Amino acid sequence: MIPEIAAAVPASLGTYRAGVAAGPGGPAATPLTALHDPAVFDAALAAFEAGLGAAPGTTDRRALVSYWSQFYLAPLATPALTALVRLRRPLPLAFATTSLELDAAGRPARFLVEPEAAYRMPGRSAGLMGLVEDHLRPFVELCRARCGIAPRVIWGNAAVILDHVARELGEPETLACPEVAACLGWCGGAPCAGNPLAQALCAAGGSRRRRVCCLRRRLPGVASCGALCPAGRCRG
Repeated sequence: MIPEIAAAVPASLGTYRAGVAAGPGGPAATPLTALHDPAVFDAALAAFEAGLGAAPGTTDRRALVSYWSQFYLAPLATPALTALVRLRRPLPLAFATTSLELDAAGRPARFLVEPEAAYRMPGRSAGLMGLVEDHLRPFVELCRARCGIAPRVIWGNAAVILDHVARELGEPETLACPEVAACLGWCGGAPCAGNPLAQALCAAGGSRRRRVCCLRRRLPGVASCGALCPAGRCRG
């Protein structure tokens, strides 16, 4: 973990406090770019599928990738957004330079960034849109390439998780970061107008809901996302 960022993570998000660390990691750390190799990606997905108790190759692959992406995005979003909102400090999480450690069940557990870059203050333009362009877009494209999943499904997963983290950090604190608030669709903002995070959620019954199903309900033994599910009609 990066101590000063971990210390700023709310207790409610403590599970992912150590989701980003500075250092090369252990022998199991895999550069994210290696996931472009189908064999590497499929090995991670097979371990995840087995961890769900499913027989190899028996689950809907798009649903499996979508569900895996939710485990991927949570440890990424928690430190990244905490650093932005509470410390005004973007983390150097470009897909091309970040590595990943998986747990024994094939779930993403920790992202590793270059130690020198982790403590260097990036330019002020590198806010949440920096994470969107430098990390989330390549990740969404990776998922699409590996299973044919519609990009808007993965963008929806990212939006839900980032929105949740932002609300746990506190609405006043998040709104005090206009670029972050605009990216999440909490308010207007020209720099982030039309970005895929803001478009992924909609107002419904006084809360926010996905526009597109995340498909996890197709996996045996996995519950739906409840009130977030777009079974009801979104407005706006």
